[in-house]
Amino acid sequence: FCKYFILIFLITTSAKINASSNIIEQSVFRITNFQQRPNWQSPWKMGTTIRGQGSGFLINNKLILTNAHVVSDSKMLLINKISSAEPFLADVVAIAHDSDLALLKVRNLKFYEDLKPLELGDIPKLRSRVRAYGYPIGGHELSRTEGVVSRIEFGTYIHPGIDSHLLIQTDSAINPGNSGGPIIQFGKVIGVAFQSNLRLNDVGYFIPVPLIIRFIQDIKDRIYDGVPEIGIETSSLINKHYREFLKLPNNISGVVVDRIIPNSSADGILKKDDVITKIQKKVVDEAGMVRFGEQQVTFFIEAENKQIGDSLEIQVWRNSKIENLTIKLKAPPFALEMRNSYDKLPEFLIFGGLVFIALNRNYINIPGNMTPPLAYEHWYRDLERPRTRNDQTILIANVLPSSVNSGYTNFKNFVVQYVNGTPIESLEHLDNFLKNFPSEEQNVIFESEWNDLPIVLDYRDSIKQNETILKKYGISKNSNIYFKK
Repeated sequence: FCKYFILIFLITTSAKINASSNIIEQSVFRITNFQQRPNWQSPWKMGTTIRGQGSGFLINNKLILTNAHVVSDSKMLLINKISSAEPFLADVVAIAHDSDLALLKVRNLKFYEDLKPLELGDIPKLRSRVRAYGYPIGGHELSRTEGVVSRIEFGTYIHPGIDSHLLIQTDSAINPGNSGGPIIQFGKVIGVAFQSNLRLNDVGYFIPVPLIIRFIQDIKDRIYDGVPEIGIETSSLINKHYREFLKLPNNISGVVVDRIIPNSSADGILKKDDVITKIQKKVVDEAGMVRFGEQQVTFFIEAENKQIGDSLEIQVWRNSKIENLTIKLKAPPFALEMRNSYDKLPEFLIFGGLVFIALNRNYINIPGNMTPPLAYEHWYRDLERPRTRNDQTILIANVLPSSVNSGYTNFKNFVVQYVNGTPIESLEHLDNFLKNFPSEEQNVIFESEWNDLPIVLDYRDSIKQNETILKKYGISKNSNIYFKK
């Protein structure tokens, strides 16, 4: 009897596992993205359409969760179910480029028949086993790989380029095409596969559930606000002499504030040389770590778990005493310029054949554009000369040769800081200035701190030739500017 009972138990358990696996597999899809990126060197042009492949999976409310990089710059999205050649059209419902997540919805409700949404789990334990599902490039069928959780920490997300968030490392294979697929443990989703380390074998990363939940909560009002940041740079207090210099008692740990980013959440609240001892009532150790589950992670995790506009409680050691402060969380300043840009056309303005653009990460990373002036304006101005950075850094990226700009045709990446003595804050500001140019003045004078000689154009000749220049170079309009509301 005992043998039969064990046999029946094993058969029943095996059937349940197979049924659970089948439900998961049916709810993981292949995503094909026909995408087109703009030409940042010639911002009125578009690049060629390319075909990309990724993965996604069904969650509640008929939504498909995937990576932002799988569906960015999309012209058409197709979704295929497991072992099915029939594609379904889908649309992006919400996208978070800062945390590389996106939600899709299939247009045809027939797609959802007999599908069950996958349930979100929690942070896995270190060294526990996980399974990755997805559609890696090189085939059309679902792939399943297994591995263990080897590390839980903050790291850089490649898609935005500058943002660091919590990520989980696994030795389960995460190859191109796997991105957007679920990482499963005990039948629940514990993350979204999103990048690998090309320098190491069998090292992949996935986005954990807390960041997924934060994203879903963020878009409840149908607007994605983004992940907030405190906006500070800190140093450890491991050195005992530095602790003595700050008169920090032996029973208090923390990290010292080195720099406060202008216009950030911490600006006006925290001060240089403050020692952050607690955050959200959690003790901060000398390396800037707080307890997170079974491991220590950077104290910035406490801001990541919140929404823009939420309050963050911080305890500091200041002037030899403890102070309790509250910070209202904001988006990181200048994030649009510092982060990789997707799903929008570049801003530009053409006047007298001069092509004006707003400097951003996409432009400066084009080979040949990482010049000292551009690198300084983009990366270092805020460090060396705080609060002197404009809303946008305006460049004359290149010149469309014409008689009105004769002598300037070889100019490239000229940083425009003044026009006729007026400081220029943004492309919108420049556009308004040129449209309302003083009638008594003849010449437009573009000046830069980086160049001794200005660029001078005749205003009326520039206006007169503008349409001719656009027509000559096959450009349909003279500007694309996102005006502030």
